[in-house]
Amino acid sequence: MHPWIDTNQKFRDFCAALPAGMPIALDTEFAWTKTYFPQFALLQIGIDREHAALVDPLAVTDWTPLAEILADETRRKILFSGSNDLPILVRACQGVIPKNLFDVQTAAGFCGEASTQSLKAIIETHLGISLPKTETRSDWTIRPLTEKQREYAADDVVLLPELAVEFEAKLKDNGNLAWFQEEMDTAHCRPEAYDLPDTADAWKRLGGIRKMENALARQRAVGLAIWRENTARTNNVARPRILSDEQIYWCASNAPTTAAELLKMPECWPKRVRPYADELLALIANPPPAPQEPKKPNYSRQAFNDLSDRILNFLRKRAQERQIDSAIVGARHDAEKYASALLQRKTPSGKLCTGWRNELLAGLSNIKG
Repeated sequence: MHPWIDTNQKFRDFCAALPAGMPIALDTEFAWTKTYFPQFALLQIGIDREHAALVDPLAVTDWTPLAEILADETRRKILFSGSNDLPILVRACQGVIPKNLFDVQTAAGFCGEASTQSLKAIIETHLGISLPKTETRSDWTIRPLTEKQREYAADDVVLLPELAVEFEAKLKDNGNLAWFQEEMDTAHCRPEAYDLPDTADAWKRLGGIRKMENALARQRAVGLAIWRENTARTNNVARPRILSDEQIYWCASNAPTTAAELLKMPECWPKRVRPYADELLALIANPPPAPQEPKKPNYSRQAFNDLSDRILNFLRKRAQERQIDSAIVGARHDAEKYASALLQRKTPSGKLCTGWRNELLAGLSNIKG
């Protein structure tokens, strides 16, 4: 049975006993139903096939040892789909920026494999081991965890170190190791990687706002969406527990002027709404100016689509030549941003123009609209 760590002292002792520079695997389990930020519910630390530790974030409060591990440039931290775990770890460690990361899922994408494979699929393909996935929907906040939950959680980390060794060898062979390491640093090892989105753009999450015909109602909806984002983030409460999308549309369209009218919104829980009633009514009565929509482009949709297709095909061809999953290089929206710049005779910008992607896509700007 893997050790269960549920005190600050146990955690400090465990981390202190790790040999200097030894690679470790990290994974998290979390709950994300009632809070704005994921609730950290379990930390798994893997060493090898036989050794792992499970750390209880509901009991451990001092994450200094973890912060020191994350920031240690001499110790490789191995993850799988780390973009899900790292924001949780960085938040727990009060903003420490991790160094020396190796994401196995991304590494597979730099070795000619799909960069969206599951851990189960990669382990079966490369190690010939079939892992049970019986606890995928577990509630990781309930204590005590069952033995099946503990084994499931440990399985997510114990095989990562040897997968990292295998994929690093492949990256050296195909010449993609430097680009992979650059991707790790750019995606996860900069403070900017953990910046939260600007709440002023929160209204863009609600696709129906642009379709609202009444300009004032649309203005109210934009203001309510931004207010909800700020309120949810400040109080660490899930957005729907502040206002649902449907309730934003209802308030924007019906413009209630009293608390009694406000409480008539669909699926209203009065105890949730009353604390914010005065703010909501004031916002509905005097919504902030709506953001200006960008000007319509001065090129045809057909020309835009054709050029975007050519850019995307060029990207996919170059990616295939270098044994890189094209999804890592860029998506259609990246190609569309590049195409829009070319059609407007502007200098393209964005991720296709920087770092290893710019090197891979040399000659992209010569594609004509």
